[in-house]
Amino acid sequence: MSKKALFVLLIMLSALCALSACGQKDKGAPEGESASEVVAPAIVPGEMAFVPAGEFIMGTNTKDSIAYPEHKVNLPAFWIDKYEVTNSQFLDFSIKASYTGEGAKEGRDWRLFFTPDKGLYPVVYITWNDAAAYCKWAGKRLPTEEEWEKAARGTDGRLYPWGNDWGEKRANTYEFGPSNPVAIAQFDDISPYGAHDMLGNVQEWTSSWFTTYKGNPKRDPESGQTFRVVRGLSARCRGKLGRLYERSAYMPSALYDFGCRCAKDATPEDIAKASQLK
Repeated sequence: MSKKALFVLLIMLSALCALSACGQKDKGAPEGESASEVVAPAIVPGEMAFVPAGEFIMGTNTKDSIAYPEHKVNLPAFWIDKYEVTNSQFLDFSIKASYTGEGAKEGRDWRLFFTPDKGLYPVVYITWNDAAAYCKWAGKRLPTEEEWEKAARGTDGRLYPWGNDWGEKRANTYEFGPSNPVAIAQFDDISPYGAHDMLGNVQEWTSSWFTTYKGNPKRDPESGQTFRVVRGLSARCRGKLGRLYERSAYMPSALYDFGCRCAKDATPEDIAKASQLK
């Protein structure tokens, strides 16, 4: 088997959501708590969280992970959406920008998963181009893989948004029960910077092309121009196994339960204001 074929096989395996973290829910799995029993903060779709400049820990030293090795990354300050982009937001964009999702040609785009009662559910079944187009229309952009991980983990290399110890039913993952997306911000799945649903609910597109990290022996023969990085987990994924450093890679045209959140650069005024609030 050629090196290229081996690498594509590796990508397909990694795409099984954080090293087999995702899967169909077993029959008879216990039902989860109702949304009223978990955290339900005030929600303002499109509101952003500020992430200050500085270094953070990215990746892992688990050698068989596609996120190997652990390394430090220094990023400038940026903003990231507190919440995943919702059906209502994407509908507003589609109407005002006269935008038709790429999946509409196949009859399997985001509209199949949208009903009037699901306005605050995260939009899913959007391609990478759909996600990028929405963020651009909103005056923002998709976050890089590095920005996404820092916003989710903070600076201390934590495994989950809340820390290093698994918290049962703190995120909408397989362990919770129903295995379907729910309205945004219904869980105690909140990062150190106040970003919600970074671990669970839906997987999210980033702007980054997939490439192996420097120091990983599994080098990328595709030169990083084939697959886009997807981060986080869906409700089908086993959250305990899907730590925040895990990565998946998909063709930009992929149509699955992927959503997105947006980011934007921080201005000097933003940084000055944030420093005054410390």
